[in-house]
Amino acid sequence: MDDIDEPMSGMEFNSLEDLISYYKEYGKKSGFGVMTKRSERGEDETVRYVTLACARGGKARNRLLNVSNPRPTGKTECKAKINALKADDGKFRLTHPKKSRFFRCNREVSESVKRVLDTNDLAGIRMNKSFGSLVVGAGGFENLPFLEKDCRNYINKARHLRLGAGGAGALRDYFLRMQYKNPGFFALMDLDDDGRLKNVFWADPRSRAAYQYFGDVVTFDTTYLTNRYGMPFAPFVGVNHHGQSILLGAGLISSEDTHTFVWLFQTWLQCMDGVAPKAIITDQDRVMKNAIAIVFPESRHRFCLWHILKKVPEKLGCYGSYKSGMKTALMKCVYDTQKREEFEKSWHEMISTYNLHDNVWLQTLYTERCHWVPAFLKDIFWAGMSTTQRSESMNAFFDGYVHAKTNLKEFVDQYDNALKKKIENENVADFHSFNLTIPCISRSPIEKRYQDLYTNVKFREVQIQLTGIIDLDPVLHRREGTVKTYLVEDEVRVEDFTKQVTRSVDFNDEDGVAKCSCGLFEMREIVCRHIFAVFKCNGIKTMPQQYILDRWRKDIKRRYTLINSSYDAGEVREDANRYSSLLNICYKMITCAAGSKKHTEDATTKLHAMIDLYSETQEPPSLAENCLNVGDSSRERQAPIYKESI
Repeated sequence: MDDIDEPMSGMEFNSLEDLISYYKEYGKKSGFGVMTKRSERGEDETVRYVTLACARGGKARNRLLNVSNPRPTGKTECKAKINALKADDGKFRLTHPKKSRFFRCNREVSESVKRVLDTNDLAGIRMNKSFGSLVVGAGGFENLPFLEKDCRNYINKARHLRLGAGGAGALRDYFLRMQYKNPGFFALMDLDDDGRLKNVFWADPRSRAAYQYFGDVVTFDTTYLTNRYGMPFAPFVGVNHHGQSILLGAGLISSEDTHTFVWLFQTWLQCMDGVAPKAIITDQDRVMKNAIAIVFPESRHRFCLWHILKKVPEKLGCYGSYKSGMKTALMKCVYDTQKREEFEKSWHEMISTYNLHDNVWLQTLYTERCHWVPAFLKDIFWAGMSTTQRSESMNAFFDGYVHAKTNLKEFVDQYDNALKKKIENENVADFHSFNLTIPCISRSPIEKRYQDLYTNVKFREVQIQLTGIIDLDPVLHRREGTVKTYLVEDEVRVEDFTKQVTRSVDFNDEDGVAKCSCGLFEMREIVCRHIFAVFKCNGIKTMPQQYILDRWRKDIKRRYTLINSSYDAGEVREDANRYSSLLNICYKMITCAAGSKKHTEDATTKLHAMIDLYSETQEPPSLAENCLNVGDSSRERQAPIYKESI
């Protein structure tokens, strides 16, 4: 077989064995090995569709924790492959063969094509449309000596923040204006070797101070705003005591590669005084995962579950058994397993039952199961977030203010307007939590305690759990020393579907501490109905202090609310103006005192004495007074007793 025809659409083979034998000979002649990349079976369990590919195709996967020291790999991402479909006569027919143009050595983006790509990118034309025009101009995909991926790689490498007319000046003026208003404003620009702006990050002083209270869980997402100059908007988003999104810094970046994300994360970490978040949520992005492992090695990283599950139809829909049980089995693995061991057993049963051992996507998901499977994430606080929905809701909040065609000058103006509205929403929620009381549904002193301390939104969440104990009847399963283990039968409702589940609650008689297998308290810091039911069985009338979290309390005076943000109406907030005035004086005093050890020690002693003095004599203002122009001015206003947290 010296002369072997190149694969062409329509070629036929009598059997699968003949097809494989042909492609192996062709690969041998062309210089590559062959493997079966994918196959699909029909109802009769015979192969009906097959993809044969280069043995060195695909990406290298580094399964080591040390991402900086990967193992050697033979993978080259070679794209050579053929697809064959079994016809009614039993023969295999090639459909869309991949030819030698897909070999990396044969792929080249010419200078003329680069100029076209640059021009289209400047004009804001998306890459898929830009590449499509090249395909049409060449008369088909087969006539192009490069792939769309090659074009994307070129643009990502060449792109920088093209700010447009007045854009660079607008950004510089914005930062100078903000830093003049408050020295705590942080901004950093990343330039390339030619002095062109690549990336930028900034955070106002209010966001930096809020991070001290709400920086435990952060979501990060870049999929929303890409303006006409090619700048993905990258917000860091947390959750405040009302469950609202709160911005903790933002960036505009020129590309989405590991190097860029490392720069952005390191800059954000520097801005937040080197304190990394305990947990961070992103979508399932490989380069983002690598950057997080480098910059936040101790932070728990979670993938957006919604982004993963929405890929299920695309990745598994080709299987004949997808709708007849496979999808349901996968959902049970994800949602019905309470412990890691249960997930492992359920997953392996699914893989064996539906013969999914060769599915690369599922193999990757299993390898990274600790990043997305709920059973592996119940021991971490996620502030009620299981996805990147917070950053997406923050992006939705910017709708109406900024959009895909917003230029940079408009962006910085509208950005301030949007965040000013965000602060107003928080002030409204603060006002309502002190002036609008949600009635208790029982005479329980535990419920009354939460009503007094928690914000309205979080108190409602507690009430939902309290109402759920009506149908629960915990059964003592075993007792070991001071620890009792109860089994609690419960119903879980998902839309119109109801299923029975059994929760396990460990209760310690000695200290009143309980732990439930549902993990609600660990993940959301809201006591679940199963624990409430066990408390009731054991006559617990007073809530143990560890179940009343400062994070959701309304009576804590948080320092960031006193900071005049760069977009805040400072003249309305008298306490914020006083705070800003004192802060400026302190800056001057610190500058003078820091030059001498003697002066530093003297200033430290006097400052501590002043803190003690003012903490004892201060009459905290009512929150209603701090929320002027919110609600009915004739309403009787309640002055809260504040717990200091400054």
